[in-house]
Amino acid sequence: MKGLDLCRTYYNDIIKPIINRYIDFIEDEHASALIGWGSEVLGNDDELSKDHEWGPRCIIFLTEQLKQYKDRIYEILNTEIPPTFMGYPTRFVVDEKYMGVRSPSIDRTGDVHIEITTCEEYLNSNLGITVPKNDFQWLNIPENRLLELTNGEIFFDGFGELTKLRKIYSDYYPDNIWKYRLAYAWQSLGWDIDLIGLCDDRGDFLSARHCLSESISRIIKIAFLLNRKYAPSYAKWIHREFYKLPYLSKEIGPIIENCYIENDLKLVTKKLLEICNMLIEYENSLGSLPKLKNKINYFSRGYSDTDFQYIAEQIYDTIDGQLKSIPIEGALDQWISNQDFLIDTNKMKLLSIIYKYNLDNPN
Repeated sequence: MKGLDLCRTYYNDIIKPIINRYIDFIEDEHASALIGWGSEVLGNDDELSKDHEWGPRCIIFLTEQLKQYKDRIYEILNTEIPPTFMGYPTRFVVDEKYMGVRSPSIDRTGDVHIEITTCEEYLNSNLGITVPKNDFQWLNIPENRLLELTNGEIFFDGFGELTKLRKIYSDYYPDNIWKYRLAYAWQSLGWDIDLIGLCDDRGDFLSARHCLSESISRIIKIAFLLNRKYAPSYAKWIHREFYKLPYLSKEIGPIIENCYIENDLKLVTKKLLEICNMLIEYENSLGSLPKLKNKINYFSRGYSDTDFQYIAEQIYDTIDGQLKSIPIEGALDQWISNQDFLIDTNKMKLLSIIYKYNLDNPN
């Protein structure tokens, strides 16, 4: 059974009746959903997912006026919910030695896996903000968090706020944010793709293969951007989420996979440039940007005929507003790879000072 189906049924058959019977003052003043982290939110869960965190669970959102009752509501649910549901334990035990991971309890000890929060509290904790007020605040939000927020399912929304707020993010990035992230993605692609052949000619196997992997990673990110779909940061889900993309993935995916097993790295570079041309052709078909022009990259030493910086600048030139006042340095999560930083909204806010620095020091 898929986790999302289990959790939906759990809420409708167990939690909602308990709320109606024992906590009726929140009956129309709460929402319930399964969003955020977890393989089941993306629909990627399988038997390997069930060792920890997987099972009957949900998040309950209260209005700000009712948040004072969070502990009392949890206490009632923890008391009234039966120990198993559809054969699965509803109690979880916390592994204090391993980052507080919760595992299904086999002896009925532990507590129910239900988070009780408010929309504002949840979004501030996961995104660092409720709703961005300007373009720079959009650049502080890790893309993976937006993927988690907009997937899964809202089971019930009595007061409508969760649905309203989630739609803001489900509609994808505002155009200027999309263009800025896309410009950076194209610019960064040029950093390594020319080096694959150069390192190979020098016999530097590790460097050549590293540049190949970096280039493929950037190509995949461009594909997500062109599909206007949020990309995962968790490497485990790149394959599955990439092949869910409606455009480009089926065409370029097999070529990318072949690049990993092809021994002739000069042929690999040609395949990657072929993919880049496919990306440019698709981007030009969107009609959202002026037709991209290509020019020879005179610093490629003959390994590539594409000037990726020139492509990035053409996209950057179409941006309006605040982002036109800073260089193409990307959103925070485009150049931060430390996962501990990406899941810590306070650290992300501290790092966002770089955008103010660029405004104050334009040269």
